[in-house]
Amino acid sequence: MMNFETDYVRDSESAFGSASLVEGAVLPWQGRDALRANDGLHRRAFDVSSDGWLTPYNPVLVRGAGRIFPLAWRGDVASGHGAAVVSAEIDEFASKMRDSGLYWGGNWSDFDRLQEAKKNSIASYASALLDSGATRGNFWVLTGSIALGLIWAGEEAEGTMSLALHVVPSNWVSQNHPAKPVAGIDLRWSWADVIELYRTRTDVVGEASN
Repeated sequence: MMNFETDYVRDSESAFGSASLVEGAVLPWQGRDALRANDGLHRRAFDVSSDGWLTPYNPVLVRGAGRIFPLAWRGDVASGHGAAVVSAEIDEFASKMRDSGLYWGGNWSDFDRLQEAKKNSIASYASALLDSGATRGNFWVLTGSIALGLIWAGEEAEGTMSLALHVVPSNWVSQNHPAKPVAGIDLRWSWADVIELYRTRTDVVGEASN
Protein backbone atom coordinates (compact mmCIF):
# COMPACT_ATOMS: atom_id res chain seq x y z
CA MET A 1 0.00 0.00 0.00
CA MET A 2 1.31 3.43 -0.95
CA ASN A 3 2.31 5.72 1.89
CA PHE A 4 1.68 9.13 0.38
CA GLU A 5 3.70 11.17 2.85
CA THR A 6 6.70 8.85 2.69
CA ASP A 7 6.65 8.72 -1.10
CA TYR A 8 6.24 12.48 -1.35
CA VAL A 9 9.19 13.20 0.93
CA ARG A 10 11.38 10.65 -0.85
CA ASP A 11 10.61 11.96 -4.36
CA SER A 12 10.88 15.61 -3.35
CA GLU A 13 14.12 15.16 -1.43
CA SER A 14 15.64 13.53 -4.48
CA ALA A 15 14.61 16.43 -6.74
CA PHE A 16 14.75 19.42 -4.38
CA GLY A 17 16.92 18.40 -1.44
CA SER A 18 20.36 19.89 -0.86
CA ALA A 19 22.17 16.97 -2.52
CA SER A 20 20.50 17.82 -5.84
CA LEU A 21 22.73 20.90 -6.19
CA VAL A 22 25.65 18.59 -6.96
CA GLU A 23 23.88 15.42 -8.10
CA GLY A 24 21.38 17.09 -10.43
CA ALA A 25 17.62 16.76 -10.55
CA VAL A 26 14.62 16.31 -12.81
CA LEU A 27 11.08 17.01 -11.66
CA PRO A 28 9.39 13.95 -10.14
CA TRP A 29 6.98 12.26 -12.53
CA GLN A 30 4.02 13.98 -10.83
CA GLY A 31 5.51 17.36 -11.66
CA ARG A 32 6.28 16.35 -15.22
CA ASP A 33 2.71 15.15 -15.76
CA ALA A 34 1.29 18.37 -14.29
CA LEU A 35 3.07 20.40 -16.96
CA ARG A 36 2.02 18.20 -19.87
CA ALA A 37 -1.77 17.92 -19.53
CA ASN A 38 -3.62 17.64 -22.83
CA ASP A 39 -5.74 20.67 -21.95
CA GLY A 40 -2.67 22.82 -21.34
CA LEU A 41 -0.86 24.23 -18.37
CA HIS A 42 -2.65 24.62 -15.06
CA ARG A 43 -4.43 28.00 -15.16
CA ARG A 44 -2.49 29.20 -12.09
CA ALA A 45 0.70 29.03 -14.16
CA PHE A 46 -0.35 32.20 -15.91
CA ASP A 47 -1.08 34.39 -12.91
CA VAL A 48 1.17 33.20 -10.06
CA SER A 49 2.60 36.38 -8.54
CA SER A 50 5.44 35.25 -6.28
CA ASP A 51 8.00 32.48 -5.92
CA GLY A 52 6.34 29.30 -4.72
CA TRP A 53 4.74 26.09 -5.97
CA LEU A 54 2.27 25.51 -8.78
CA THR A 55 1.77 22.01 -7.36
CA PRO A 56 3.75 20.33 -4.58
CA TYR A 57 6.06 18.99 -7.30
CA ASN A 58 6.38 22.14 -9.45
CA PRO A 59 8.43 25.08 -8.17
CA VAL A 60 7.94 28.45 -9.82
CA LEU A 61 10.18 31.51 -9.76
CA VAL A 62 8.68 34.88 -10.65
CA ARG A 63 10.92 37.35 -12.46
CA GLY A 64 8.87 40.47 -13.15
CA ALA A 65 6.40 39.66 -15.92
CA GLY A 66 8.11 36.32 -16.52
CA ARG A 67 7.41 33.07 -14.68
CA ILE A 68 10.08 30.39 -14.66
CA PHE A 69 9.26 26.73 -14.04
CA PRO A 70 12.53 24.86 -13.39
CA LEU A 71 12.41 21.45 -15.04
CA ALA A 72 15.85 19.93 -14.68
CA TRP A 73 19.40 20.55 -13.55
CA ARG A 74 22.26 18.41 -14.85
CA GLY A 75 24.28 18.65 -11.66
CA ASP A 76 27.75 19.91 -10.94
CA VAL A 77 29.61 17.44 -13.13
CA ALA A 78 32.60 19.80 -13.07
CA SER A 79 33.06 19.17 -9.33
CA GLY A 80 34.31 15.64 -9.92
CA HIS A 81 31.73 14.16 -7.54
CA GLY A 82 29.59 12.81 -10.35
CA ALA A 83 25.93 13.46 -11.10
CA ALA A 84 22.93 11.23 -10.57
CA VAL A 85 21.01 12.69 -13.51
CA VAL A 86 22.06 11.73 -17.02
CA SER A 87 21.73 14.03 -20.01
CA ALA A 88 19.54 11.52 -21.83
CA GLU A 89 16.85 11.79 -19.15
CA ILE A 90 16.79 15.57 -19.46
CA ASP A 91 16.73 15.35 -23.25
CA GLU A 92 13.79 12.94 -23.14
CA PHE A 93 11.83 15.24 -20.83
CA ALA A 94 12.64 18.21 -23.06
CA SER A 95 11.40 16.29 -26.10
CA LYS A 96 8.11 15.50 -24.36
CA MET A 97 7.69 19.14 -23.31
CA ARG A 98 8.32 20.19 -26.91
CA ASP A 99 5.66 17.73 -28.06
CA SER A 100 3.23 19.30 -25.58
CA GLY A 101 4.10 22.77 -26.83
CA LEU A 102 3.45 21.61 -30.38
CA TYR A 103 0.06 20.25 -29.31
CA TRP A 104 -0.90 23.44 -27.45
CA GLY A 105 0.55 26.09 -29.73
CA GLY A 106 1.57 24.57 -33.05
CA ASN A 107 4.99 24.92 -34.62
CA TRP A 108 7.63 26.61 -32.52
CA SER A 109 10.10 29.36 -33.29
CA ASP A 110 13.74 29.08 -32.26
CA PHE A 111 16.12 31.23 -30.26
CA ASP A 112 17.84 32.42 -33.44
CA ARG A 113 14.62 34.05 -34.60
CA LEU A 114 14.28 36.00 -31.37
CA GLN A 115 17.83 37.26 -31.62
CA GLU A 116 17.10 38.75 -35.05
CA ALA A 117 14.72 41.30 -33.49
CA LYS A 118 15.96 44.87 -33.09
CA LYS A 119 15.01 47.40 -30.41
CA ASN A 120 11.65 45.99 -29.36
CA SER A 121 10.18 43.74 -26.64
CA ILE A 122 11.40 40.60 -28.42
CA ALA A 123 14.95 41.94 -28.48
CA SER A 124 14.65 42.76 -24.76
CA TYR A 125 13.64 39.19 -23.95
CA ALA A 126 16.34 37.71 -26.18
CA SER A 127 18.96 39.87 -24.49
CA ALA A 128 17.76 38.84 -21.04
CA LEU A 129 17.90 35.18 -22.10
CA LEU A 130 21.51 35.57 -23.16
CA ASP A 131 22.32 37.32 -19.88
CA SER A 132 20.81 34.36 -18.01
CA GLY A 133 23.05 31.89 -19.83
CA ALA A 134 20.47 30.57 -22.29
CA THR A 135 21.97 28.59 -25.15
CA ARG A 136 18.86 27.51 -27.07
CA GLY A 137 15.09 27.63 -26.84
CA ASN A 138 11.76 26.86 -28.46
CA PHE A 139 8.90 29.35 -28.26
CA TRP A 140 5.13 29.25 -28.73
CA VAL A 141 2.49 31.97 -28.72
CA LEU A 142 -0.54 30.49 -26.97
CA THR A 143 -2.91 33.46 -26.84
CA GLY A 144 -2.91 37.17 -27.52
CA SER A 145 -1.23 37.73 -24.19
CA ILE A 146 0.68 34.53 -23.27
CA ALA A 147 3.68 32.75 -24.72
CA LEU A 148 5.84 29.82 -23.64
CA GLY A 149 9.55 29.23 -23.92
CA LEU A 150 11.40 25.95 -23.38
CA ILE A 151 14.86 27.12 -22.41
CA TRP A 152 18.21 25.35 -22.16
CA ALA A 153 20.90 27.27 -20.32
CA GLY A 154 24.52 26.74 -19.32
CA GLU A 155 27.02 24.11 -20.38
CA GLU A 156 27.15 20.48 -19.30
CA ALA A 157 30.95 20.34 -19.15
CA GLU A 158 31.00 23.36 -16.85
CA GLY A 159 28.34 21.97 -14.51
CA THR A 160 25.86 24.75 -15.31
CA MET A 161 23.29 23.11 -17.62
CA SER A 162 19.59 23.54 -16.81
CA LEU A 163 16.18 23.28 -18.45
CA ALA A 164 13.20 25.50 -17.67
CA LEU A 165 9.79 26.46 -18.99
CA HIS A 166 9.06 30.18 -19.27
CA VAL A 167 5.59 31.72 -19.24
CA VAL A 168 5.95 35.26 -20.59
CA PRO A 169 3.93 38.00 -22.29
CA SER A 170 3.27 37.10 -25.91
CA ASN A 171 4.81 40.35 -27.16
CA TRP A 172 8.16 39.09 -25.88
CA VAL A 173 7.97 36.32 -28.49
CA SER A 174 5.42 37.14 -31.22
CA GLN A 175 6.96 38.48 -34.40
CA ASN A 176 3.52 39.80 -35.35
CA HIS A 177 2.88 41.90 -32.24
CA PRO A 178 6.13 43.18 -30.73
CA ALA A 179 5.96 46.07 -28.29
CA LYS A 180 8.37 48.76 -27.17
CA PRO A 181 11.63 47.64 -25.52
CA VAL A 182 11.20 46.34 -21.99
CA ALA A 183 13.71 47.50 -19.42
CA GLY A 184 14.98 45.44 -16.51
CA ILE A 185 14.08 41.89 -17.57
CA ASP A 186 16.09 39.56 -15.34
CA LEU A 187 15.68 35.83 -15.95
CA ARG A 188 18.60 34.54 -13.90
CA TRP A 189 17.96 31.62 -11.55
CA SER A 190 19.73 28.56 -10.21
CA TRP A 191 18.79 25.19 -8.73
CA ALA A 192 19.89 26.65 -5.39
CA ASP A 193 16.77 28.85 -5.61
CA VAL A 194 14.65 25.72 -5.96
CA ILE A 195 16.37 24.06 -3.01
CA GLU A 196 15.74 27.14 -0.88
CA LEU A 197 12.06 27.16 -1.84
CA TYR A 198 11.75 23.55 -0.76
CA ARG A 199 13.69 24.12 2.46
CA THR A 200 11.40 26.93 3.59
CA ARG A 201 8.13 25.13 2.89
CA THR A 202 6.06 24.21 5.90
CA ASP A 203 2.85 23.12 4.18
CA VAL A 204 4.27 20.88 1.50
CA VAL A 205 2.97 17.49 2.65
CA GLY A 206 -0.47 18.85 3.48
CA GLU A 207 -0.82 20.38 0.02
CA ALA A 208 0.45 17.23 -1.63
CA SER A 209 -2.21 15.13 0.00
CA ASN A 210 -5.11 17.33 -1.16
